Amino acid sequence: MPDPHNAIPEKLLTSKNTRDICPDTVRRVWEECRRKYKKPKDAEKAAREALHGISGAFMTADEARHLAWDMQEWSIKKTDVGLEKMLSRHASTRERLPVSDIDALYEQVFAITGRPRSVLDLACGIHPIYLGARGIETVGVDISGGAVSAVNGFHEIYEAPVSAVCADLLCPGAVPKRRFDMALLLKLLPLLERQRGGAARDVMNAVNAAWLVCSFPTRTLGGRNVGMAANYAEWMEGHLPEGFAAEGRFETGNELFYILRKTS
Repeated sequence: MPDPHNAIPEKLLTSKNTRDICPDTVRRVWEECRRKYKKPKDAEKAAREALHGISGAFMTADEARHLAWDMQEWSIKKTDVGLEKMLSRHASTRERLPVSDIDALYEQVFAITGRPRSVLDLACGIHPIYLGARGIETVGVDISGGAVSAVNGFHEIYEAPVSAVCADLLCPGAVPKRRFDMALLLKLLPLLERQRGGAARDVMNAVNAAWLVCSFPTRTLGGRNVGMAANYAEWMEGHLPEGFAAEGRFETGNELFYILRKTS
């Protein structure tokens, strides 16, 4: 008799709420849930909840559709108002708005690193759209097919210097091997570490870039300050990747930033 567990990954790969997620992520999460739950139904439910928490909470299907319309509208008049409208469609970029605040953030980063010619954006969401609108070549990596399609669509419509690939950073070979001037790991490291101990440092060590820009949340989703900045600062300073040194640290909004320079 066939193992009933084996049929569920295909359902997860093709169902409405999960078919847009990187297949490697679906399989990885399924295997993790399969080991925890004896009943296939319980494992499937847990996998769906986990997958929604990883990806679905960031950009809904409606937001993705509106983003496609926003990109078409931007072709008429390329204003920061239109750019802000696009970036508001994804949770990770929405929380850094307005665009003037994002500009100010990168002015602070580039004051330390210089303006990069090439950027690798890990767990990018639709952030490469901002960088592309500012003329910076960016390669994004994300598990969300919707976010990846949006970034690549922005390139196709405007010939912006951006592209993205759908890949899972907890799976082998997900980090591009080419050399970049800068890599962005924005609010990513805690997410990796919660899913698998040691994964954050593994990803940092896999990146081939002259500079790493890492950030951490400093407040809870409810806006409370519970010492997160101090805790993450202690973690970061105890987990610097091999061959990197911290050249800058600052807070802006609800985010703590570390700028790491490759020394060897």
